Amino acid sequence: MILERIKKTFEFQRSRIKGPVPLWGVLNGIFILYPISFLAFFAGGLEVLNNPSLYQGLIITGIVVWVLNLVFLLDLKRGILTSFGTYLMYLTGHIYIIIGFGAMSGDHNFIGLKLSLPLIQSIIVIAVMSCLVNLDSEEVISQKASKVMLNFVFAPPLIISCICIFLAIIGYEYFWGWGVSLLSMTFGHLFYATWFIIIYAYQHRHDIKETRPIKHIEVSSDLIQNKEFDKNRFKKEKKHD
Repeated sequence: MILERIKKTFEFQRSRIKGPVPLWGVLNGIFILYPISFLAFFAGGLEVLNNPSLYQGLIITGIVVWVLNLVFLLDLKRGILTSFGTYLMYLTGHIYIIIGFGAMSGDHNFIGLKLSLPLIQSIIVIAVMSCLVNLDSEEVISQKASKVMLNFVFAPPLIISCICIFLAIIGYEYFWGWGVSLLSMTFGHLFYATWFIIIYAYQHRHDIKETRPIKHIEVSSDLIQNKEFDKNRFKKEKKHD
């Protein structure tokens, strides 16, 4: 019964996927969000990690992921590689932004917990949605159940995150780390849900957009054969002296 509910939950989430990661999302990740997280890590990552080899390895990984996403833009029409590249940016960018803002806040504690918050959120989402699934109805998740998910699963970390970020902005920099970590937790379901987008793009890789047919004007052969041409019309008139 539990496995059936989890399967139904995944089917419901997959049914809501309508296409690969959109162009604005891909470009936003490549040129705005990912560079911000990478630069934050580049500035303070070594201070938090205290491991030069690990720090350099993550720097190289970030550069490789960014370059790969530029190359993956060549597959924008199908969206398979761009969706996969976006997922790579999400995973590595999460590490960079948590460590980077942890360094900014001066709080180097609980880094492992902060990095694990999206995974914890994913488990919570799957568990709660599986309990709310209606196996005997075509409406898998009712509107009431959706409100429960929104109010008790997604809203709390988002609200606390906004409070922490506000406190950090007005001068309490300690809250930067927790604010960004809880904000990342809010989108924790993307830890697994992005795979539904990648699978969708792969399954529809051969889809071709229908083009409007070109209308041809048919002309009867009789009209062409019976057409009388005035030969003298195209002759140049000779000038008589």
